[in-house]
Amino acid sequence: MAQFERVALQAFEKPNDQEQERSRLTSEALADVVAGDVIDHQAVRAWVCRLTTDAPLPMSC
Repeated sequence: MAQFERVALQAFEKPNDQEQERSRLTSEALADVVAGDVIDHQAVRAWVCRLTTDAPLPMSC
């Protein structure tokens, strides 16, 4: 295979790989939402606001 053909194939494969990964991550995130595995918006806001203080809220998993 010529160098040009190899480079051209790589150029087409990379975006496809990225799109597949994006799709996988989106599906995973949606599954988390459906399962109720989310963090309350107010809890996130409170944590972010406390980041600038001397006593930030701990992240809990």
